[in-house]
This record gives sequence, C-alpha cells and structure tokens, in this order.
Amino acid sequence: MIVPNLASRPHLNTRPVWLVTAAAAFIAVVFAVVNTSVWVKSSRSLEEKIVEYDRLELEYQRLTAEVGDQAENLNRVPWKSLAARVNAVNAVIREHEFSWISLLDDIERVLPYDVRLTKITPKVDVDTVSLSLTAIGRTREALLDFFDTLIEDPSFSDPTPLSEMTPEESGLGYVFTMTVVHHPGEVSP
Repeated sequence: MIVPNLASRPHLNTRPVWLVTAAAAFIAVVFAVVNTSVWVKSSRSLEEKIVEYDRLELEYQRLTAEVGDQAENLNRVPWKSLAARVNAVNAVIREHEFSWISLLDDIERVLPYDVRLTKITPKVDVDTVSLSLTAIGRTREALLDFFDTLIEDPSFSDPTPLSEMTPEESGLGYVFTMTVVHHPGEVSP
C-alpha cells in the first residue's frame, strides 16, 4: 500500500477563511453604512442645534439690551419724591373717605347727657382717626363718666386727658380737653 505524502503536497482548505473574510467584510460594510447614516443624522441635528443656539444667543443679547435700557429708565425715576407724592395723595384720599356721620354716631353713643362737645379735631391715619376733643360738662362726674365710656367702647381706644378747667376758671362749667383714637370699622355692641 502506498501512503501518500501529505507534506509534499498539502491540501489547504481555504473555504472557511474566505467565508469568515467575506462575513467580516459584509459586517464592516454594514457598520460603515450605519455609522455614516448616524453621522449624517447627528450632523443634521447638530446643525439645527447650532442654528437654534445662535438664534437664542441673539435673542438673549436683544433681551439683555432691552432690560438694561429699562433698568436705566427706572434708575432715572425720582423714587423718593414719587413715594412722598403717593403718600400725600393717599392721605388726601383717606381724608375724603373719612365719614363724619359714623364718627358722630359713635360719639353720640358714648356721650353722656350732661356733657357737650365744643370742638372735635380729627387727624386721619391709615386705619384709625386720632381725635382731639374739647368738652364742657355740668359736673366733674359727667366728664369722668364720658372718659370711662370711651375706655369701655371698642370704637375708641387710648383716651388721654390733656387739661381740665373748673367752672370758676372757665365761666362755663367743667371744661375738659383730651385725645382719643377712633376706629371707624369697629362694630359697636
């Protein structure tokens, strides 16, 4: 029997090598196509993002300039004198809204029969009215009753006596001056 010498003429099976090479080349082409399409799409979206960024940057610069102009205009406003003028107008409005009728109704409710008011001077604040009152009473007890009634009434607070004159000094009766704070919105009992 003759034994063939395989070393002299080797049998090379190149088919698997060519199949693997062809498969690798096919996969490389597929990956190259995929990479190219992803690169094209990403550069398109990147171009859109760059255009959007440039548009937003211009808008930001425009708005910054506009806000700077507005801030400069606001800095030129005389705020202190404007605030003083607004406060003066508000004081006038409060004085015009002051209701003498409700004040006189409240005073009538607390005023004793033996006491007569000769002078009422209001000073209107934001939510209260400071009153200076001058009263004449037949007796000193009537003036003290008036003072006590002001203390107890919720429409009035902080009654403070300022001066008192006897009938001999005034020639009219007991003259009493005082200040009191009136709360126009308080509900009376």
